[in-house]
Amino acid sequence: MAEIESFVSEHATCTSMSLRPNDPDEEWVGKEWGIKERGVCYDENRAGISLLVIDDMKTFQAQAKKQRRAYFVGKNFAVYAGSPTLLTALQDSGLLYLLCKDRGKIPSGFRKEPALVDGCVLTNYAHGF
Repeated sequence: MAEIESFVSEHATCTSMSLRPNDPDEEWVGKEWGIKERGVCYDENRAGISLLVIDDMKTFQAQAKKQRRAYFVGKNFAVYAGSPTLLTALQDSGLLYLLCKDRGKIPSGFRKEPALVDGCVLTNYAHGF
């Protein structure tokens, strides 16, 4: 978790990180989502940023598709960026954006790779979503 927080902090503000192991208000917790550990930090506007250590990336991507949520993903982690400022900051971080809707809106010249789940792509384009 510390490595994810440090990575996000290199590209955006990520302060006051705390673990949220069983937050009942969040649907993306636990084995149903393939998540091992969940934390939250905050940007300069106090918007929450979810930091997720992923045990099973295919399960995670399937749930993201089912719930129509888009995430930045690394090899074994994901970041949920709720603010446009954070989307812009992380777009150039090297992470890819898991996108399961509006796949046709990715402009030419940006990466568009198959995800682990049919109907989703990984891209380095996150503007406008």
